[in-house]
Amino acid sequence: MKNFLITSLLFFGLHAFSCNDLLDTDVKILNEKEYKNLCEYSDHTILVVNTASKCGFTYQYEQLEALQRRFKDQKFTVLGFPSRNFMGQEYSDEEKVSEFCKSTFDVSFPLFSITNVKNSTNHPFYKKLYKQTRERPSWNFHKYLITSTGEIKSFSHRIDPEDAQIVNAIQESINL
Repeated sequence: MKNFLITSLLFFGLHAFSCNDLLDTDVKILNEKEYKNLCEYSDHTILVVNTASKCGFTYQYEQLEALQRRFKDQKFTVLGFPSRNFMGQEYSDEEKVSEFCKSTFDVSFPLFSITNVKNSTNHPFYKKLYKQTRERPSWNFHKYLITSTGEIKSFSHRIDPEDAQIVNAIQESINL
């Protein structure tokens, strides 16, 4: 029993030190009943994107997936949060969202449940992002880059994922 308590304290103590408050959030995985704590990515550079399947910027999925494949072995990941906030340009059925992303763009990065990103008080992770950046997405495919040091950089939906600004920021973060 004593060993169990010591092991538990060490595990939870290390967990507390290795994950910041922003990432210490449980989010529902797209089209599943399970949740994932974003602390799993605490040692990664993360590109957070609110996505939509029926938007003029949906082509950005291809570039997001290219970034995922290019940098995934360097502790980088894209995290996608489908959203219906902007003219309902996302399916309301999570199974359809999942199917669309896989069949159209072969998306391999994590996707989470349909999220309200416009009124950031409704989703705990986006609430924290807003609190730290004072910036909410104004359209689909807004991007937040969370660097390996915890700095957050915000990029408009109009900036493509493979734009030099974003790629350079990713490379700078993963090479620290």
